[in-house]
Amino acid sequence: MSDRADSFEWAGGHPALDLVNTLDERPFPSPIENLATYRDLVRFVELAGLLTPSVAGQLQHLDDHVGSRIVGRARKLRECLYDVLLAAHFKRAARGSDLETISDAIRAAHGSRVLVSPSPGLVSYSWSAPLPQDVPLHVCSLAIERLLIDADHSKIRKCGAFDCNVFFVDTSKRQHRQWCAMKGCGNREKQRRWRAAQ
Repeated sequence: MSDRADSFEWAGGHPALDLVNTLDERPFPSPIENLATYRDLVRFVELAGLLTPSVAGQLQHLDDHVGSRIVGRARKLRECLYDVLLAAHFKRAARGSDLETISDAIRAAHGSRVLVSPSPGLVSYSWSAPLPQDVPLHVCSLAIERLLIDADHSKIRKCGAFDCNVFFVDTSKRQHRQWCAMKGCGNREKQRRWRAAQ
């Protein structure tokens, strides 16, 4: 893995939230794009546990020019999910266009899988052959489906720091987690509040 692997934000507690958090410094005028290339997208889905290293290895060899359309669609999907999460955070209904984009991506992901019969065992899903270049986009779509359908939405939080738009699943015992990371946003926000109270 390259050093760029370290640039991903893993505070989300769910791959779909980690996908949203791949746009770093989101509230600022010049956010940092961590899904700049197709290889970045493949690296992300592998590190997020959405693809096996062997499948990711096959996809890493594709030309970035070939994957530019796919990574562009992944970024669009990410922003649609971000807008849905932000709407929920502010207790507003999600936009129909965002939900339509997500629904289309989920349908395409399901349509790219086939049932196979491993030995021994019954059947399981596999990607159709030859391996579609869209697989990284598809696994992100399926992760988003799991988040929106299966996750406990009451535990999804936005970081409480005024300058951070990271989303995460609150798995703390008392369900009082406020920050994406105590070492960063938590300490900085507490210091800011302490200075404001002086």
